[in-house]
Amino acid sequence: MTTERASPSKSVAELRLEFDGAFAAPLRSASEGRESLIAVRVAGESLAVRTLHITGVVKRKRILPVPTRVPSLLGITAVRGALFPVYDLAALLELPASGGEGLWLMLINPEAPIGLVFDELEGQMEIERACLYASDSSGSRKHRRQMAKMGSAHRAVIDIPGIVAEIRKIAGVLEPAKEYTK
Repeated sequence: MTTERASPSKSVAELRLEFDGAFAAPLRSASEGRESLIAVRVAGESLAVRTLHITGVVKRKRILPVPTRVPSLLGITAVRGALFPVYDLAALLELPASGGEGLWLMLINPEAPIGLVFDELEGQMEIERACLYASDSSGSRKHRRQMAKMGSAHRAVIDIPGIVAEIRKIAGVLEPAKEYTK
């Protein structure tokens, strides 16, 4: 009985290099070309938020009021051992007050933690990036310059970086905190 071995088209060294290279290459996921959004309701309006702009969403905790001249600042709360100044998202979006207290807290942590209170969490969805488009009425809708087609519905996308910039301006923080050096 004779066995014939097929000659490999690649050497062992080339195969090893290709195998090792597969682990060194960045991961390619099925979500490339896609955007993850959460659907929220703020003052009766259906909106969306890019998940890459937030660090989490939690049930609203007790908010301790603080003396302030900033109408959108509701107070501070503690989440997972960290203190968050809490702002009313409806007020920042210049939407009418919903009358109730928001049940949810959106957590943002660019340089310093921020919490945004909103009414309802409606779910999370991944959409094709092509389903994001510029809003026609961006001038009259503060912090909502884009729209997202989520299933059969279209929702304005909240500009979280714009809201953070506004909060920093209100707080008088123009640049990120720097270490004190003497």
